[in-house]
Amino acid sequence: MSLLAAASACLVVAVLIQSSRLEGRLLRADPDTIPTQSALKDFAQGRGERLFDAYCASCHGLEGQGDPTRGVPILSDGDWLYGTGLVSDIEQVVKYGIRSYNPKAWNLAIMPAYGTATPSARDSKIPSLSPGNIRDLVEFLFHEQGRSADPAAAVRGAVLFTGAGGCYDCHATDAKGDSAIGAPNLTDGITLYGDGSRESLALSITYGRHGICPAWAARISPAGIREVAVFVYSLSHPSVPARAVAVGG
Repeated sequence: MSLLAAASACLVVAVLIQSSRLEGRLLRADPDTIPTQSALKDFAQGRGERLFDAYCASCHGLEGQGDPTRGVPILSDGDWLYGTGLVSDIEQVVKYGIRSYNPKAWNLAIMPAYGTATPSARDSKIPSLSPGNIRDLVEFLFHEQGRSADPAAAVRGAVLFTGAGGCYDCHATDAKGDSAIGAPNLTDGITLYGDGSRESLALSITYGRHGICPAWAARISPAGIREVAVFVYSLSHPSVPARAVAVGG
């Protein structure tokens, strides 16, 4: 073996040893402290970016921009439906999914179809709302978001929201939602589906929503899942650049 080949082999071995050490540190670390540890963060973020591109970008987009036409959430805006955006919260979603049939997945919040004429047995306790009821609820949501709304309709919608409609049961009486179960905040004007217009809100109330995120625990290693979580975290924290910027031309 030539000296050059031997040196190259030694370099490869050194890189593998260092990578193995960093991976061990990554798995032992409190995930929520990783963004504060420069070397560990850079290691995880770089590898997580490649995994994200391979497994997640087809739905969420390369920059985490999401797709409101399909209810694919934006990952770069700091608004979190499940949890509060900590690395540990993101890691749980990546590992177990949302309504993925994994027993550890977040499965509690399912938006029922309030506009169906005959509720299914599964939703037998969900009232069927008229188009007028749904319009009132939309006006109430517009009012809560600080947007121009029909005052009388908004009052009727508030009564329905906190009463017979049962909306408060998931979204809370103040309509700010519950991130512990994945019930969205309805007062911030950020919508998962559509553009937040009256029409798109009415569609969500009428036909229901319950998107799915697959569980990746069987396809991505524990270290890889943590790396993806660190990269996704970086997408919503501009002070932690998500992707390397090329220098020079």
